[in-house]
Amino acid sequence: MPPTVPHRPVFLHGRSLPTLSRRTMLRGAGAAVAGTTILASTVACSDGAQDDEAAQPDPLAAHAARARRDAAAATAAIAQNPAAVDTLTVIADQRTAHADALDTEIARLTPPPTVSETAAAATGTAEPVPAPALTDLSTALSDAGRSAADDARALSGYRAGLLGSISAACTLASAAVAG
Repeated sequence: MPPTVPHRPVFLHGRSLPTLSRRTMLRGAGAAVAGTTILASTVACSDGAQDDEAAQPDPLAAHAARARRDAAAATAAIAQNPAAVDTLTVIADQRTAHADALDTEIARLTPPPTVSETAAAATGTAEPVPAPALTDLSTALSDAGRSAADDARALSGYRAGLLGSISAACTLASAAVAG
């Protein structure tokens, strides 16, 4: 009598299904568990990084607010310093342009605010700025230039270039007011 061979079902064109040993099944299950763990940890890490970035305020927002304050201070200083009206007008115009450029860049990368955020922002009023002495304005512009240069080193691309340009303009404006 011929030896008996375990019955294997015949599949397409005379091929039979491969048999899987217990060891092969355990290897496959282990690989699936390891792959799922790696995938889950990668997704968890990337979501946390995006949440951290979203929670951090935009570094350009402080520079935009400072530019608006400097523009208001330069405009207020015109009344006390009629001899420097041309210089102070140019500085006020430049700092307003800086603030507008920074606001545009912030808006480009920030999702639009919700209705409640818009209502809260609309209720704030601008405080009048007292007219600073020219030395105080020069110091403020110099500090703004240094701060923009420091932040430009930490950023990259267009944002770094924008802050570098603002830093140079503030440094020159500070020298113009002081001199």
